[in-house]
Amino acid sequence: MRQHRKKPNNRYPALALIILGALVVTGCSEPPKQTATPVAQSKPVQKQPIATALTSTVTPTVEEKPASVYSYNPGGRRDPFAPIIVKETKKAKAGDRPPLERYNLTEYKLSGIVWGGFGYNAILEGPDGKGYFVRTGTILGPNRGVVKKITQNTLVVEEKFKNYAGETERKEIIIELRKKQEEAP
Repeated sequence: MRQHRKKPNNRYPALALIILGALVVTGCSEPPKQTATPVAQSKPVQKQPIATALTSTVTPTVEEKPASVYSYNPGGRRDPFAPIIVKETKKAKAGDRPPLERYNLTEYKLSGIVWGGFGYNAILEGPDGKGYFVRTGTILGPNRGVVKKITQNTLVVEEKFKNYAGETERKEIIIELRKKQEEAP
């Protein structure tokens, strides 16, 4: 018996190509909009004369108001982008500071004052037992006091600090020259 073999059916791929081509030709655009007519209510429609219908068609005009422009007036207000809490610079550790800024002003002793062609210079003895030469403008102490004036018997240091209200105030500290009576036990 002879087996009958089926031939491949080439009609289906050809039919698919024809349908695909038809879709491409018609386009895949938006489907046509259907216009729905409202269903007439039970009221009968009254016909108006044509002359009145033409004269009564007036296009309404829409008035556009200009958009109001907002502007920010910062008068009397703080900057919203500025930080509320301002960090102050940290004070350096005692080992990182120069020797004259390591000790409080009350710990220094005024050992001597030298004057010459360049003005007055003072010799301060620190709590470590070392002597330091100081001029006007030298920074002393952990609060960064500045030597303002050196006279024959005194050394005047001015410190700036902030009070409880945050205002900067100045304080003058006077260090007097040791007398010979202090040195004797």
